[in-house]
Amino acid sequence: MGDKFSRAQKTAVIAGLFLAWAVGYADRILMSVALVPISKEFMLTAQEGGMLLSAFYFSYAIMQLAGGWLSDKFGSRIVVVACVVMWSIFTGVTSLGWSFASLLVIRFMFGLGEGSFSPASSVTVAEVFPKKQRARAKSFLVSTTFLGSAVGSAIIAASVTKLGWRGAFDILSVVGFAVAVILWFSLRGDKRARQKTDVERPRVAWKPVLQSPLAWKLTAVWFFTSALHVGVNSWMPTYLMTSYHISLKHAGLALVVPNLIAFAGANTVGFFLDKLDKRFEKGCLVAGSALSTVFLVLMITTTQIWLLLTYWTLFSLSFNLVYATVFATPLRRVPEQLIGKTSGLMNFGGQLANSIFPAIMGALITAANGAFFSAFYLLIGVGVLSVVAALVFKVPNETNSSLELAIN
Repeated sequence: MGDKFSRAQKTAVIAGLFLAWAVGYADRILMSVALVPISKEFMLTAQEGGMLLSAFYFSYAIMQLAGGWLSDKFGSRIVVVACVVMWSIFTGVTSLGWSFASLLVIRFMFGLGEGSFSPASSVTVAEVFPKKQRARAKSFLVSTTFLGSAVGSAIIAASVTKLGWRGAFDILSVVGFAVAVILWFSLRGDKRARQKTDVERPRVAWKPVLQSPLAWKLTAVWFFTSALHVGVNSWMPTYLMTSYHISLKHAGLALVVPNLIAFAGANTVGFFLDKLDKRFEKGCLVAGSALSTVFLVLMITTTQIWLLLTYWTLFSLSFNLVYATVFATPLRRVPEQLIGKTSGLMNFGGQLANSIFPAIMGALITAANGAFFSAFYLLIGVGVLSVVAALVFKVPNETNSSLELAIN
């Protein structure tokens, strides 16, 4: 796999996937921004608003596993395009929501529609790019998270203000369908190469993945690191507003620089992953986990806002050492026919953390009468666990891993 496509075809694939990742992430931003007018219209409590946000991540996490299996079995093109079509449908349906219950169901279905996209896109990268280019390709795609956070929030907020939350969802739905069409043609590539790839694709069950120490160690690293990252990004803006008394607008602006730097950082790590040997992968995991924890401690112990923002930027850069590495490792170290399943299992762990830790932190903050110390202590503990998971991680030689042995 990965050496049958021209440079133009590779460019078309990466551009199409980039657009899809951007639109998918835009919906998450839109739901967070629209939550204020939605809560006002339906008179939702903060707990109900949190349930709307969590419904997506819960079903999204479940579908990571199915997406990896479907992509390994049928190839990624149909799975990737179907995901974009499904989430575009539910983006449009969101604008028709008439109650809290209806929106809860719609957001749950949205997560089911989008959940297979991430592991399927990993399979696409493996199908189209040779191993020596995969880390850069995947890092570029996942870095849309940071680019979207940096520049997308203001655009989406303006759309909600101008069109209302229902109109904003309608517009994003139309954009999603357009991207699905672009993606279908950009992933077409060399038909003969894809047909040959499909014929050569072995049909492998989940057993080798579930028995692989590599897969489970990747999952553990990504679970704890995701919990650390989502905990900071979910509650740090509120912490800034309550502890430093800055406005919501300025709290949002505070995210711009860390995320722009993180965008560049993810792509830089991907570049070096392709250029250096496997020792760089474990070094990235250990250093990223350890430095993220250190900068979290510095963030919550400083009393100066400029230092907090500096540490937050360094925290984002440190997180990227892990973020780029965990998504690149299956593409480089796992047999081709198991990339989707391994990526799905790993990201299931990360999305599970995203589903539960913001809610746990919210409960701790409520129990402490609005104080953040117990929630931040929890994150420090999670950070320590992420370091331990990274230390026990061992990178195999290319695909000469227990996964390969299990298949044979």
